[in-house]
Amino acid sequence: MRGGRCTVNNIRSSAPPLVKKLMWDRKHRSNSIDPAKCPDDLLESLDPLKPDSAILDLGCGTGNLRAALRMRGWKGHFIGVDVSQVAIETARKSEDENSEWHVSTIENFPIPTQMLDAVVFCESIYYVKQEALSTLLRRCHQPLALGGRIISRIWDPDEHHDYVKVLLKSGAEDSSPLYILTK
Repeated sequence: MRGGRCTVNNIRSSAPPLVKKLMWDRKHRSNSIDPAKCPDDLLESLDPLKPDSAILDLGCGTGNLRAALRMRGWKGHFIGVDVSQVAIETARKSEDENSEWHVSTIENFPIPTQMLDAVVFCESIYYVKQEALSTLLRRCHQPLALGGRIISRIWDPDEHHDYVKVLLKSGAEDSSPLYILTK
């Protein structure tokens, strides 16, 4: 809580990892991989990527982004991270040999040192504590290839204005609901 105010954002980002895991495990229990659930604006922002590029999806859920990109012909390396074991188990059923899946909170995931072309937060950045966000963005920026980008999709920028402020202060381009940092 900031300033004594209890908001959904404060609860969402400050919940202990076990609570986040239990909440998302329950939500994903009946979910399947559905490329149609991937927002078109996010897919379009990734169109310039080369077919062999590498993407890190922080808060990947069941892997809808990977599935949608594969349907568009993208063959690159995909790293998906989600706090939900259930979501990751579903994602692994895709049996995609050029994908790897990790169960972890976003803040605690060790960002790979391999070169990445994109780091994506699709409706997931507001599960990170605001005070940890600038550091996380710097960590995500380090392995980006020249021209690589961090893309954060925020469904309701007004509701998540504190996160938008951090993104803009970090140099993100405002293409609401997408916020893009380019190396």
